[in-house]
Amino acid sequence: MNQLLTVFNSILPISEEEQTFMKQHLFTETLKKGEKYCEQGKICTKIGFVLEGIFKVMKIDSEGNEYIPYFTSEGHFAVAMESFSDKTPSDESVVAVTDCTVTSITSSAFDLFEKEITNFSKIIHLLKEKAFIEKFKLKSEMLLDDAETKYAKLLLRQPSIIQRVPQNQIALFLGITPHTLSRIRAKI
Repeated sequence: MNQLLTVFNSILPISEEEQTFMKQHLFTETLKKGEKYCEQGKICTKIGFVLEGIFKVMKIDSEGNEYIPYFTSEGHFAVAMESFSDKTPSDESVVAVTDCTVTSITSSAFDLFEKEITNFSKIIHLLKEKAFIEKFKLKSEMLLDDAETKYAKLLLRQPSIIQRVPQNQIALFLGITPHTLSRIRAKI
């Protein structure tokens, strides 16, 4: 919990009283590898700040093909944001790739924080803006970069993903075959 509050405080200050209030409404949960934090087709009702572990955000199309738009790990958030914000069924799942521990905020606690915590709405707005820019940049790179460049950037930005996520899932994320990934890894 304290790690999440530290992140919030690094953006804008939250008083001690407000932090105490928030702690009463936050909870820590653990998920085993393969468990879903948010599920495609259902409304995402919580946001998780990842304390330990790696999640994949995945989509399954009408033909049963899996796509991984991104991974999220320690110090980042696990959420199907559009579903959480709009209270609509999610078009993606958030699934634990490793055993994970998260500090969670339910949608009702989130609404309460927006009313009771002075800087909470501004903090969330700034976090969403940062996440949007990161996702936009990532999507642009995924469209424009060749497979070797995509892998090199993943290795630079999120080396723990390379070490802790199965090769077939990294290949799905990069949009290449596991065989192509093996050839790239042998070069680097």
